[in-house]
Amino acid sequence: MMTTFLFFFSFFVEFITTESQFVDITILQSAVAKGAVCLDGTPPAYHLDRGSGTGVNNWVISIEGGGWCQHVNQCFVRKNTNSGSSAKMASQFLFNGILSTDSKFNPEFYNWNRVYVR
Repeated sequence: MMTTFLFFFSFFVEFITTESQFVDITILQSAVAKGAVCLDGTPPAYHLDRGSGTGVNNWVISIEGGGWCQHVNQCFVRKNTNSGSSAKMASQFLFNGILSTDSKFNPEFYNWNRVYVR
């Protein structure tokens, strides 16, 4: 059991360090005055990692799904989660896969501007 745990732990650590990086949240305080707010009235937010070199003018935009409320009760519940409040969002988000900066894992988009929108 301990061997299995250590294997998975070492795999996870290698995955995090070789393919992934944490990206800080950007909160748009100025958007509140224009009426752009989350369900609970907090300002909108996103995670952005700027591109470099030949990718500096290109963008990968990943938009989190599941934001639509089917009825008022769903919105009421959602406003107290990271799907409805920037105050509940993690201060950092793990960029991996198509959002990775490692050319070995993401050869097409590793140096593009990458943004994750909630």
